[in-house]
Amino acid sequence: MFSAVKLSGYADIISRNTKIGGLLAGTILLAVATSLPELTATISASVIGNADIAVGNGLGSIIFNIFFLFLLDIYFRNKRLFLKVSDDHLYTAIIALLLCVVTAGGLILHYPLSYFGVSVISLLVVIIYLGGMFYISQKQNDTAEEEKTASPDQNVNIRRTIIKFITFAVIIFISGSTLSISGDIMSTTTGISATAVGSILVATATSLPDAVSVFVALRLANVNMAIGTILGSNIFNVLVTAIGDAFYRGGSIWVDTSNQTTVVAVAGFVLTGLVMIIVKRDRTRNAFTYMLPSLVVVTGYMIMIASILFYNESA
Repeated sequence: MFSAVKLSGYADIISRNTKIGGLLAGTILLAVATSLPELTATISASVIGNADIAVGNGLGSIIFNIFFLFLLDIYFRNKRLFLKVSDDHLYTAIIALLLCVVTAGGLILHYPLSYFGVSVISLLVVIIYLGGMFYISQKQNDTAEEEKTASPDQNVNIRRTIIKFITFAVIIFISGSTLSISGDIMSTTTGISATAVGSILVATATSLPDAVSVFVALRLANVNMAIGTILGSNIFNVLVTAIGDAFYRGGSIWVDTSNQTTVVAVAGFVLTGLVMIIVKRDRTRNAFTYMLPSLVVVTGYMIMIASILFYNESA
């Protein structure tokens, strides 16, 4: 979390003093850096053969990220920051929706076809992610000048800032490497299902850097970087699950998961749709109508977590 605070500050400096802008800084730069724990945790879970933790971590991080985003929306409600969001985030949200549809379909169908040990679902995820990132980068280049809100600071050493950014990204990468192993031990020794451990406990822990980064970005009033971090992190988390499939030697990671992971994938789709709603709106009648989407998401997240835990107890 400490490293995430540092990353957010450095990403904010980079976005304001280079041509990449807040949208791209959040969607790619900060989102990938703060999602490194998900990458290491998912790969570790795949290597040890725990598909539920591997998939649950990636997809669970999606719903936690959006939950925390809306929680912060309530916290900063008086500033109504989300009314100032760039419409360009809709393109990222559409990519996220496509990835959620693909993953939910893969989990429901348990599609076994693979090439060189990698599922067709994973290959499709990689294609959508790379194509989407290329499109977003092109879109950002077209609107970079319009997005700039301040002149570059001549006293900033960009090279030194980038080195510091990379340093703290490496710290986050190392810190997240043992979470899936701990989660695997926890699920086998406590009786808690691997899906519950992966989609709730491990996902929450690995998402803390994202949560802190978004909080800092909103406190800096860089709302485009905050939204970009969440959406960028979410689509990267789906990519992380596909990468985990390449390290899973028990077959296909999309086949060897429980039905609970499908619920998490569908929830990610619904929550991403709500993010698109708050990005598109540009005015509200009063404070209650402004907070209503956020209140719905926070309440829904609590209900979903309770249902997963209840299912675990019943099982």
